[in-house]
Amino acid sequence: MFGVYENRDAKSGRIINLGVVVLKAQHPTGDALAYIEGGPGVPAVPDAAPVADGDDPIVAKVRDRYDVLFVDSRGMGTSNPTNCNISPYNDMATYFLQIWPDKILSACYQRYAKTSNPSQYNTNNAVDDLDDVRAALGYHKLILYGGSYASFFSFVYLRRHGDHVKSALLEAIGAPGFMPLPGAPDGAQTALDDLTSKCSRDPRCAKQFPHFREHFYAVVARFEEKPLSVTVRNPKTKQLQSVLLSREVLVDRIRENLYFPETAAYLPFIIERAYQADYVPLGRLVNLWSQFMANGQDAGTNLAYRCADFDPFISEQELQVAAAHSFTGDLRVRAERNACRTWKVDPMPANFNDPVVSGVPVLLLNGSDDPATPPKYAMGAVRYLANGKLVLVRGAGHGVDTPCTTRLMIEFLRAGSAKNIDANACTGAFKTPRFATSMAKWQNFE
Repeated sequence: MFGVYENRDAKSGRIINLGVVVLKAQHPTGDALAYIEGGPGVPAVPDAAPVADGDDPIVAKVRDRYDVLFVDSRGMGTSNPTNCNISPYNDMATYFLQIWPDKILSACYQRYAKTSNPSQYNTNNAVDDLDDVRAALGYHKLILYGGSYASFFSFVYLRRHGDHVKSALLEAIGAPGFMPLPGAPDGAQTALDDLTSKCSRDPRCAKQFPHFREHFYAVVARFEEKPLSVTVRNPKTKQLQSVLLSREVLVDRIRENLYFPETAAYLPFIIERAYQADYVPLGRLVNLWSQFMANGQDAGTNLAYRCADFDPFISEQELQVAAAHSFTGDLRVRAERNACRTWKVDPMPANFNDPVVSGVPVLLLNGSDDPATPPKYAMGAVRYLANGKLVLVRGAGHGVDTPCTTRLMIEFLRAGSAKNIDANACTGAFKTPRFATSMAKWQNFE
């Protein structure tokens, strides 16, 4: 554990003990690879054991020369988490109606605020914490490694502590000045459009689901006026029960299901069953992603960071355009704003959203069908990186893992430079999974 002041500016008062794990290099060079997780709200320390076992082939190739550093950022994992469970098994009726259920969130905030100051939990403070850990452990520089929110974190670290960065390897890009709206309505729509095109070109999918696009919009439209009853198996009791599902939750869980092509491949079947008034597969989808998001990240911490770092910079014009041109509308944004009124934190200053300018070597990777961080944001951010390069993987979602991208990432880490990286080498490397025609293997995700 490593202690930092909760209020870094005051340099006094409550101490947060950060969870820290280090995997030692075989031949240390004095630098370390910082393994950063997403969310915000996902702890890094639990990743140490599988990485030590070689589960990350990219990190495994550089452990000979670099220590691997895992730090649970403030509010995450072992570092004073909020422990908010916004999708409790025994209250499905609540989390099928709201992404952030009012009563659950309010009770959690009241409890947490008695012993912690939620306004001190933001990316600026978290990157400063990491730099304190770096200094205490004696590392000259860090390699920043991670995806999704970890990319945003890394950009902020580059701005505040760029002299301590050797290089950065980042996926699914979001950065100050180049962050999508909450729920990324534009990315969700692009991912859905590409999925429907893939289905129409795939003989199996086209034959089984010839009206996927029309039926999709027909199903979503049924939820426009009011929540509808769906049948879902309670994950705790294992019994089927009827609950009301709102459009707010429906479209956001569908959007999350589009994160990964493996789960997106089930959507034509799930929508067709719902169109035929069988909502059991749809209920399984909603419950899977409700539990995945609730169990994978700390919900209170996620809000603290989002409400401070992202929501103050929402463009109303961009919001209106997105709401008019996406199946998600502005429902996620409205839900998040409502939650931020409960989870009261101070917003970041206006200059926090300025683009990050850096000369550090940075390799960025993004999927063309990423519904959370669409590639246009990476394209914007890379223009401010003098030694940055972007690899766009056609057809990939919120992750770009292929043998080709793995090779490029290892090459970048070993060289410490993106100069000789071929940005087009992996453009066509992603292979679309087969479309599902039943839920037979869905349990692999549950």
